[in-house]
Parts: sequence; structure tokens; C-alpha cells
Amino acid sequence: MKTKGRIFVLEAFMAGFYVNITRSIAPIFLASVGFTIQEIVKINLYAYLLATVIAYVSFKFRHILMDNIKKFLVIFHSLERIFWGLIPISYFLNFLPICYTLAILMTVPTSSLISLAIYSLETSEIKRTLYLRSSLGSFSNLIGSITSILVLISISGVKKYIYLYAVAASVGIISSVLLTMAEIGEVKMASIDEEVRVRSVNVFLFLVVLSSATAIVGAIWSPYLMQNLHAKDYFAALLSMTQTATTIISPIFWAKKSYRNYRIAVLTASITPFLIIFTKQPVLHIPIAILYAFSTNGSSILASFLFAELSKARDVLAFFLAFASAFSQLLGMILALTVGDVFKMFIIASALFLIALTISLLAIPEVAMDVEKAKVYSRIIYNVTISGYTFSTTVAKETTLLALRLSVLFSVILLLIFLYRVAYYLTL
Repeated sequence: MKTKGRIFVLEAFMAGFYVNITRSIAPIFLASVGFTIQEIVKINLYAYLLATVIAYVSFKFRHILMDNIKKFLVIFHSLERIFWGLIPISYFLNFLPICYTLAILMTVPTSSLISLAIYSLETSEIKRTLYLRSSLGSFSNLIGSITSILVLISISGVKKYIYLYAVAASVGIISSVLLTMAEIGEVKMASIDEEVRVRSVNVFLFLVVLSSATAIVGAIWSPYLMQNLHAKDYFAALLSMTQTATTIISPIFWAKKSYRNYRIAVLTASITPFLIIFTKQPVLHIPIAILYAFSTNGSSILASFLFAELSKARDVLAFFLAFASAFSQLLGMILALTVGDVFKMFIIASALFLIALTISLLAIPEVAMDVEKAKVYSRIIYNVTISGYTFSTTVAKETTLLALRLSVLFSVILLLIFLYRVAYYLTL
């Protein structure tokens, strides 16, 4: 393998360990220091609200980031690891919500830019690099899970989280240093035709709804085990490791299946939230975790295959997926916080899986039962979505302009009153 791609493979190997610890342990840490499930959802909501805004701005002004991909990648890549590493310490210094939000925000440009950097490689090298990144990243992910469990078992108190995050961030910084040695070429901005736009919008809706469901389950499952079922933190970490191991193995099964077989994956995923909420023995959540990871991995593979049509517009794909990820997390947290009750949160997650399944059956030809009808429904959903987006942005723009005009008018009135009063006192 050429040196250019090798750097990105090594980065994935280092990053997999760091990502697994910082992300999977985050809800466990928050629950262990006293955050309720509702508070955990709320802190995620605020973080992903800003992340969605950043993702949208990054997409609209991606040409700025694309002018010097390497510089911006190294900066955001490093900052992300620093902020994630500071999370346990930030709790004691009373700025955890700010630090957590900044950590989430940094993941948005980082994920887009790392994708662009890989797309800058030669075409023959991209697939091999992505394959090796996935394989080694999964392996180091598993190492991260095992490390988390061992540390949580062997060390008592909150200091174990400080140790875990410090080690993870240190390894993560090494991956940032590796990127300084990467050779990153130019990625040109591309456009996509309307047919692909129709396809991408419907796949986007499928991905957002699907990811919103997994966001809810991911945010509340571990805290639910610890606070409602009184499981230990290392058991919650064991649950995460089980899902990681299943995700490594399950592609062997799903890779050879036709698109329509993936409907089973989404349907199975919709059942697991009910199994979680009605299973009161923590140990029985292990097989549920295997089933959940197996089904959601199949669902995610379906989404990635469907997005392959956008591969020609690589700059759009990189930023588009970052926005979809942030927005789906935001949507999931909004819905979870709206229902409030933990039981209802799992029900909402199940409903979202079923909605994702419905979208795939109606509007995505590769998965639908009736391909011709799916094409018609796909166009209808696209037109409704675009019309709704245009109307919303127009209203938002006009409302903002009106607010600005009123603010200016109000400021002028206040200024006139102030000048009048000054003039009045000067004449006394």
C-alpha cells in the first residue's frame, strides 16, 4: 500500500481506541456522577443543536475548508481530542456542559475533512484505504472496550474516568500528529443532477430517522441500566463491548445479502427497544445488545450502500453525512426530551425504526416491494421536502429581517430618547 493511504490507516487504528472510550463511556460517566437520564438527553440536545448549525455552515461554506484541507483537519482533529479528554476534569471545574458541547462540535468538521482527505487519494487507493481503516478501526475499537472494562473494574471512584479519558485523549493526539505527515491532495467541488438529488433526499430522510432512533437508544440505555436496574458501570461498558464485537462480525452476514433483505434488519431493530424496557435482569441485556448491534449494523450498511450514488460528488457526500449525523442526533434528543419518560423514550425509538422502514418500503426503489410506485413516491416526498424546506427558509429569512428592522427601529427610538433627555438636562 502507498504511503499516502497508510497514514490514514494508522490514524484510524489510533482513533478507534480513542473514539470507543470517549464516546461509549460518556453516558456511563454522566450517569455515575449523578446526571439523570433527562439531564443526559438535555445536554446532548444542546450540543447537537449547535453541531447541526456548524454542520450546515460547514456545508454551505465548504470551499473555505477545502482550500486547505490538511491545516483545518489537523486543527479540528486535535481540538476534538483535547476537549473530549477534558470532560471528566470539566465536571469538577463546573464547565462540563460547555466542554461536552465543544467536543461534539469539533467532531463535525473533523469527520467531513477526514473523508475529504481520503477522497483526495488516487481512485485505486481509496477503496483499499477505507477497507483497512474500517478493519483496523474496529479492532482498536474492541481494544478500547476491553480497556474500559478493565479500568472500571480495577479502579474505584471518579478518578478511573479521568484516567480513561486521559489515556484515550493521549492516543487520540498521536493520531492527530500522524495527520501532519499525510499528503493530502485537492478535492474539487462537484455538482449532482436532479435525479440523484431526488434519491439523496429520500435516503437522507431514511438515514436521519434511523440514526435518530439509534441516538435515543445510545444515549439512554447505559444510564437506564445503572439507574433503573442498578447495574455497575463496568457492566454497562460490557454491554458496549458486546455491541462493538457484534458490529465487527455482523458485516460478514449482511455483505452478501440483497437490498430487500435489509428490511429484516430495520424491522428487527424496531423490536429491540421493547426488549430493553421489558427485560429487568441486566444480564439478559447482553443477548439483546447482540441482536440490536446485529440489526442496526445491517440497517447502517443499507444506508451506506444507498449513499454510494453520491460518490461522484465527494465533497457534497462528506459534508452531507456530517450534517445528517448531527441533525439526526438533535432530532432524537428533541423527541426523547419531549416525551420525558424513559419508557416512552424507548417507544419513540421503536417508532422511529418503523418509520425508517416505511420510508424505505415506499420511497427507496432498491428496498421497496413495488419499484415503480416507489419511484413515484420518491418524487412526491422529494417535492414535498424541498417545498417545505424552501417555505421554512423563506419564513426564517423574513422573520430574521423583520426582527433586525424592529431592533434597529427600537435602538433608534432609545437613542432619540437618550439624546432628548441629555439635551433637556443641558438646558436646565
